[in-house]
Amino acid sequence: MDLMQLRYFRALAKNGNLTQTARLLYIAPPALSVSISRLEKELGVQLFDRTGRRMYLNSCGKAFLEKVDTILGSLDYAVDEVRGMNKKNDHTIYIASTSPNVFQMCFLAFMHSFPHYNLSHTWVRSDQLRSHDLMQKYNFLIASPGDFLPEPELDSCTLYDKDYVVLLCPADHPLSKRKVIDLAEVKDFPFVALSPDYSSRKLFDKVFEKAKITPNIVMECDYSMRYHMVEQGAGLSIATAHTKIIGHCGTCCAIKIDPPYTPRSQIIYWNKAMYQSEASKDFLEFICNYYENFSFELN
Repeated sequence: MDLMQLRYFRALAKNGNLTQTARLLYIAPPALSVSISRLEKELGVQLFDRTGRRMYLNSCGKAFLEKVDTILGSLDYAVDEVRGMNKKNDHTIYIASTSPNVFQMCFLAFMHSFPHYNLSHTWVRSDQLRSHDLMQKYNFLIASPGDFLPEPELDSCTLYDKDYVVLLCPADHPLSKRKVIDLAEVKDFPFVALSPDYSSRKLFDKVFEKAKITPNIVMECDYSMRYHMVEQGAGLSIATAHTKIIGHCGTCCAIKIDPPYTPRSQIIYWNKAMYQSEASKDFLEFICNYYENFSFELN
């Protein structure tokens, strides 16, 4: 029995599908199947009940998973604590986020307040949130509640929940002077949307679903290209007030959409079982305080 077998077992226990779990672990399904079979043979008991393509923990599997979670959690904590003794690692905070375009100003303010710390930021796609080891790689994940279902071992703090959806249009567009708009008024207009991998694309789809409108999407792209395409008149788009306030929409005008009024929140997650350096603790306190009095009202 080795640690890799235990990690494979835990991943499969939490997913239940051998093929999907193997994909998340970046190994072939037969290799995962062999690893689990060897583990069961060594223990002398079956850990899973097989039903078609699904694998369900039986009573032995549930009892074993509880112990494995404790063992791996303690080991991971010990590894992080030892690594944290290294001065360089102890001064670097590793952050992943699903909406990287809205946190630049906050990160910059933190760097000004704590110049002796370093930040390492990574954008993660929606499909990467299902990776079992995501929170082993980063100190923090910042995401919207609808992006994924957090594991029980994660703790969290809501950074803000008063942001809301806006319509983006060119500065010379006939709608540019409007303050509020019903989405139904622009249901026949062309739209520029983010690619499906982006968290904000889920928000885009949610807004139209609430309004019971099928959008006329003429282009899918990334954040920077989105506002450039809107500026040039390729179509309208959906963003948030926060995105406009921090200057990430170029010269585009932002109009509050109501109805359907759609709020947008961001939550910071961390693994409560993992070691947190002083740098990480300072970052968490800073970012939670940063948004306490932040205004999402457009001028």
